[in-house]
Amino acid sequence: MPDTPRRPEGTQDFIPEAIPAWRKLERVVGEVFERYGYLEVRPPLFENTSLFHKSTGETTDIVEKQMFTVPSRAEGGESVTFRPEFTPGVIRLILENQLLKQKPCVKLWYSGPVFRYERPQKGRYRQFHQFGVEAVGSNDPLLDAETIAAFDQILRRVGVTDHAVRINSMGCGECHGVYREALKAFIAPNLASYCENCRRRFDRNVFRVLDCKVPADKERNEKAPPAVDSLCAACRTHFESVQRGLGAAGVAFAVDKRIVRGLDYYTRTVYEFSSTRLGAQDALGGGGRYDGLVGQMGGPEAGAVGFSAGSERVLIAMAQEAEAARKLDFYAVAADDESRVDAFRAAQALRGADLAGDLDFEARSMKAQMRSANRAGAKFAVIVGSEERAQGRVRVKPMEGGEERLVTLDEAIRLLKGEAR
Repeated sequence: MPDTPRRPEGTQDFIPEAIPAWRKLERVVGEVFERYGYLEVRPPLFENTSLFHKSTGETTDIVEKQMFTVPSRAEGGESVTFRPEFTPGVIRLILENQLLKQKPCVKLWYSGPVFRYERPQKGRYRQFHQFGVEAVGSNDPLLDAETIAAFDQILRRVGVTDHAVRINSMGCGECHGVYREALKAFIAPNLASYCENCRRRFDRNVFRVLDCKVPADKERNEKAPPAVDSLCAACRTHFESVQRGLGAAGVAFAVDKRIVRGLDYYTRTVYEFSSTRLGAQDALGGGGRYDGLVGQMGGPEAGAVGFSAGSERVLIAMAQEAEAARKLDFYAVAADDESRVDAFRAAQALRGADLAGDLDFEARSMKAQMRSANRAGAKFAVIVGSEERAQGRVRVKPMEGGEERLVTLDEAIRLLKGEAR
């Protein structure tokens, strides 16, 4: 009798009993991202191999060890690689389809399978699934805070309420140069004691040494100088603004000076989410800012920030709840620059009350923000200016016409839900 066929190592079957949990997670992911004004995209499963060499980085483990690459059947043709991550493909999609010409700040979300050749373990597979966002076209630190807040809300809505959020800053290109020299000066005296990978990476990309999982090297790296000590004034201000934004959004976080992201394109803000429910390998996902990647890939110089999370890892940690998606209920408008954080705070409060909304991240005029509210199809504009701030209130304006009201946030929630007259 022939042997029963078995699935390839590092893959998994989703039998009927597993599907309800997947559906619940997928519903919550779509709902929260749409509440935040992100639009779904679906790039192909594979891309030209050169895309990942150019963006993810030649010295990363993904490019060096983990890619599933298929050679071209045509003589001289380029090989293709099944995507090991979404970001390069989504940026390619934005540029190829000229989305930045349609809208100066493009906010996209995605969900689907990715492929990496690595040792299978709990919550880690060779074919696994990610969800995440890419927000391209703005340098606003509040956009960094928004991506973190969106991930935070997804976890809360699926019952992972005990997760931890840790943030750091890797600085800009100028900061990288300063930090690179500081790190090399720290590592050089003991370089011979590091593992072979670390010695190889020392000259090629010294930042990757901090990713080493060898226990002795990890212990040495605990004493390495942190990246935040090398930040320029602009990057320090940006990082402080991200922290204020998270405070305004009500997201609990800790600054962890040891966080670095393992991909070459990250700049400034980096962050990670974790849960003790996963044991020693506690990562749920993470992300950060990558302001140079769009230009590096042939597009305009554009600020960008995003994150990805492992669906399987969230499913291990989650308590299951279901939510329903809906369209935008509001657009938060700041009447002046001083009111932007307060408008962001109001948006977070309304989103926390199951209302869908978006806001401006380009510091535009109130008139321009109202046009955006109208284009977004929002039912209401929620306006914050000096008068509203002084009174601790917001102004609610129906977009289809009707009476404006100056109300508290609690009253605004009832008004937007149709519970107040």
